[in-house]
Amino acid sequence: MPRVIHIDGVDDGFRDALIDRLQRAGADFAEDRGEADVTIGLGGGASGDIVIIPRNAPHGDAKLVVRVHDLILPSDGRGWGTEILRDWVEGIKREEAEEHHGDTKASYWVHVRDVVDAMTILIMEEGGMTANGTIDVCGRRAWADKDVIDEIGLLWQRYLNAVHHSHTVESLAGVPSPVREGAPNPSHRPDLGPLHEAIIEAGGDGWHPIVPMRTALMELIALSSE
Repeated sequence: MPRVIHIDGVDDGFRDALIDRLQRAGADFAEDRGEADVTIGLGGGASGDIVIIPRNAPHGDAKLVVRVHDLILPSDGRGWGTEILRDWVEGIKREEAEEHHGDTKASYWVHVRDVVDAMTILIMEEGGMTANGTIDVCGRRAWADKDVIDEIGLLWQRYLNAVHHSHTVESLAGVPSPVREGAPNPSHRPDLGPLHEAIIEAGGDGWHPIVPMRTALMELIALSSE
């Protein structure tokens, strides 16, 4: 029988992405918490069998707490950490990009599709969800702020060149990844071991996010305000 899910909490792009992914996995949804096999709480203060919150947000009672770090949510949604990326996109479009000389700050950006894929594996585990405790979710690779800003600038310029038919041989040439030598120390990354093991125990292949950073940034640019 299909797993019946009840979702409480914030109504935003993260919720939409999670519902879409669960539906594709065969889940049904209940309006009444008491009719559900699994209850999911989203956002700060949420409670349920599993709660999914931005890092450092408070939460209520839960069997499993999932703390999401550095989420890339191209569509609607505030409070998950994507705001700074949107600010950089808008700044570059206004030619007001921030300067980050020698900046060593790192983030571990992860796309919402990768996160909801992982959550669906845990929630839809055959025989019932067994994951418990607290797990952290983020990307595996460290991204310096300057590298991300430079990549947004490159992608925006390519977009403008396409719109104005002003591409050159150089602008169409292959552009290397913005990941550079001497990336910030990954020792500051949240521990992804519990997430990786939980996915394996639920029948998955572990935590292997697949959405490229360039794709995520292109989506942010495409969905940014005119």
